[in-house]
Formats: sequence, C-alpha cells, structure tokens
Amino acid sequence: MAACAPRPAPPPATPAVLSSLSPPRTPWPGRTDQQAICLGELTATGAKFEPIAQAEPGKDGCTLENGVRLISTTVQLVRPVEMTCPMAVRLVQFEREVLAPEALRVFNAPLGQINHAGGFTCKRMTGNASRISEHGHGRAIDLWGFRLRDNTRISVADDYRASSKAGEYLRTVQREACRYFGVVLGPTSDAAHAKSLHWDISQWAKCSV
Repeated sequence: MAACAPRPAPPPATPAVLSSLSPPRTPWPGRTDQQAICLGELTATGAKFEPIAQAEPGKDGCTLENGVRLISTTVQLVRPVEMTCPMAVRLVQFEREVLAPEALRVFNAPLGQINHAGGFTCKRMTGNASRISEHGHGRAIDLWGFRLRDNTRISVADDYRASSKAGEYLRTVQREACRYFGVVLGPTSDAAHAKSLHWDISQWAKCSV
C-alpha cells in the first residue's frame, strides 16, 4: 500500500441517482448539513438503511463519521453492513451502473444479492500495520460473491480465475470498480484477498485486476 498514489476523481453519478438531488428538507438529527445532504442522496436511491450513532475516535483511532447500517441497495445484501454514508452512496451507484447491468449482459439474469464479508471494523491495514485500514473508518467493503435471481451463485474464491461466465463477470466488475473506488484489491493482489474483493473510497489509488 506504500506505493499507492492519490486516486483520480471518481466518475460522475448518473443524474437519476445523485446529481439532481437537493438537500433534505427535514434535518437528520446529529448530522451536519453536508452529512444530511448525503443521507438525502442515499434515501433517493431507494436503498434501505438506518443512520447509526456517530463514532468518536476509539480503539487505535478508528472512527465512523456519518455512519449508516445499509440493509439493502436495490438488491438484497447477505446481511446488513455498516459504513459511511458516502461509501454507501458509491456502492449503490456502482451496483446500478455496473453490477446489475453486467449480470444481465453476461448471464441474461438479474442480480439478486450482494454477498459481503463486512464493512466497518476496527483493524490495521494488511501489510502496513502502522496505518488504520479503511475498514476502520467505514470507507471500505469486502465481498466474497454474488447471487442472481435465478439462484446462480458467483464465488470469488471459486470463479475469479475461471474461464467461465462467472469468472468473466467477476473480472469485469473488478476492472470497472477501479473507476469508482480508490483502492481495489482481489485475488491478484495478495494472499489476504485470495477469496474476496476489497473496494474502498480512500484518497489513494491502487487497481488490482
């Protein structure tokens, strides 16, 4: 991670999802105006979520500012996940613009579920224990696979390197993730990500496909 460079600006969100939104009329308790705008944007996507308490710097300096418990995007999540509001908005944008359309293109079947291994958790960065992981600030998510509505299972561990539709899907969405997220890690990165995809919205840029 020491060789990471500052990442470029992410692609603009689709107008229907984000860009035409105005600040929420009803303030969100305990949130700044800017944080409330993000929560309004997330609400407008149709995602189901619950705001969670602001986390002050705690163990090892981990924080969670403007946190949400994301229950679903426009598809199911294998379980709710905690992350910052900006990370949730970016994930929903990516699901609408890449994950769902690619499922239809590759499989001719709708995306049904995102299977993740967690978002906010207080821990040090893999390979660089001097820095807090982006998970420790709620700006990252790890995913181990997906499920389509026809019950087709897609596993990072089993399919990422395979010459199959599932392998094509995983490698395509991982490549596209580099346009939306800062650091993108997976099976080609290191042993720690052999079975999962890591996407975060840090200031750094690293794309492993």
